[in-house]
Formats: sequence, C-alpha cells, structure tokens
Amino acid sequence: MGIWTHLEPHNIRKLDDAPTGLPDKGFLWLDTQLDEELVWVPAVEALLALKLDELHLEDLGNTFHPSHFDIGDGYNILIIRSLSSKPLFDENNRLSIKTRPVFFVITPKLLVTFRPKDSRTFAMARKFVDSAPPKTPDEIETFLKFKRPPASTDELMIQLVSNLVDRFMETRIEISEQLDRWQRDLLNPRKRFQDWNALLAARNEMNRLESVAQDQRDALTDWQDDQEREGRMAASLQVNARDTLEHLERVVSLTRRLGANTETAVQLHFSATAHKTNEIVTVLTMLTALFMPLTLISGIFGMNFGKIPLLENPNGFWITIGLMGVSSVISLALIFWIKGRNHLGKP
Repeated sequence: MGIWTHLEPHNIRKLDDAPTGLPDKGFLWLDTQLDEELVWVPAVEALLALKLDELHLEDLGNTFHPSHFDIGDGYNILIIRSLSSKPLFDENNRLSIKTRPVFFVITPKLLVTFRPKDSRTFAMARKFVDSAPPKTPDEIETFLKFKRPPASTDELMIQLVSNLVDRFMETRIEISEQLDRWQRDLLNPRKRFQDWNALLAARNEMNRLESVAQDQRDALTDWQDDQEREGRMAASLQVNARDTLEHLERVVSLTRRLGANTETAVQLHFSATAHKTNEIVTVLTMLTALFMPLTLISGIFGMNFGKIPLLENPNGFWITIGLMGVSSVISLALIFWIKGRNHLGKP
C-alpha cells in the first residue's frame, strides 16, 4: 500500500511500516501507484482523522480527468496531467502525445501522490529515498535536482509538478525536428508530399497539448491563489510556483509557435502548388496561341467544298506554307512581346 517517507529539514527517511500518527517535525509523504487503486484511502483517513469527499474519490479514480485544483475539508486536491513514457511518434511518423493524471492530496503534515507506475520523475525520487540513509545536507540538495530540500508538503508537491512540467519542454526538440522535415518536404518542388495524415494529426496534437498546458496553468494558478488567500505562500514556495508557471507559459507558447509554423508550411505548399499550376497553364496557353492559326488554315482547306481558292493553284501549297510560317512568326513575336511586358508574370 504505497511507500511512506518521513521528510525533515536535514533528513529524509523511508519508513518500513505505515505511521500511526503525524510527525511533530517535518512531514510525511505517501507515494502510491494508479494500479494500486484506492486501497490507501482508509489508512490516510484514519491518520488525518477526516473523510475524503465522495466526489474527490471519484476524481481520484478517473484517469481521464483534466488538470484541476479543488479544496476539501482539511485537505486540497491537485490533479496534473503528466506526459506518458510512450514514444511521441509511432512507426508511421504520426505524433501521438499521451498524458495521464498525477493526483496530489495535500495537507500540512501529509502529502499523498497517486501516480502512474512508470513515471520518470517519481522513479528519480524513489531511487533517492530508497538509497541507504541517513542523508547529508548536500545529498538532500540533490533530491530531484532541486535547489533546496522541500520544507513542506506544498513545496514537495510544487517541485514534483515542476519536474513533470519540464518533461513537456523536453519534447520540443523531437517534435521540432519532425516538423522541420515535413516543412522541407512540403516546400520541395521535386518531391510529392505523402504524409498528409501524419501532418494533420500533428497539428491536432499540438492543439491538444496547448489545451493540456492551459489546464495545468489554470490548476496551479488556482492553487497559488488559495495559498495566498490563506497566507501560506512562503517566499521559497512562491519562487518555485512562479518558475513552474513560467515553464507552463513556455509550453503554451511553444505549442502555439509549432502549430503556427506547421500551418504556415501548409499554406506555402499550396501557394507553391498553385504557382506551379499557373506556370503549366501559361505554357499551354502559349502553345495554343502558336498553333491556333495553323489549325485554322489547315481547317479551311479541310472543308468539303468543290471550289476552294488556291486548291488548284500550282503554287497553292507553298503559299499556304508561307501563310502558316508568317502566322507562326507573328504568334511568336506576340508571345515574346507579352512576355517582355511582364503580362505572364515573368521577371
């Protein structure tokens, strides 16, 4: 039923058994996994001497719940959707950003984390806690690469959330590289672009990622407002919260920029295609203008009349060839004159 940890300013200690009471110094951290379901709830309720709201219990069991913050009777609930450990792109180069929820039950003396089993952030934390105690102050400062050890449940929570948010920032390189390849293919006139489904799926995933980041930002903003309203926002906690919110703003800006770049590449592709089509139509128009008088002359002599001028003339053939030649020269001259006047869009 989860892993219990006792955190003090200069000591972090894993507990072998569930505690029977809340500590006088420091605070407790219960780390549980989603596949354990809610078996930890009775022990937490007994330890805190309170009952978790039924609606909150329903939220804790909902793996599709968006990021959200809510206030309970003696506790707070924070839900943050984190990035899945699955690859961003499948074998068909389709972008698929999978997220799953991390639930935090926050009280002054106890933090409960209810999270996916394969979370990299929590694996780092567990590896540190499970190593041989006691911890020196220098070792504690390396906890999850934090600048300082967490002094409260809220501070541990915001530091964990900050690491979860940073995972979204790490995706920007892989996504940007794939979008750059698509953009180059879109603008390559010698290559026909084939990945339309993958590109459209990526654009939809960018919109979804932006929505996820906005929900995270709103949830953390609600939590921050509650902290300030209750007067519990310490200076160090405020710095960490502001830093995390700034990271979320960067994620939102990144997704918007990548989405805009993708949309621009698509528009440029269609513009280039339209330009190429116009050039083909221009060439066909010039050929039509060149052969139209020749077709007219040959069509006249193809009429089924008994008497046609020049038909019985010994020089009729050469006269007709001459007329065709003159009309061709006139047509070519007219084409080059129009081209020189830039009526065909050429420099």
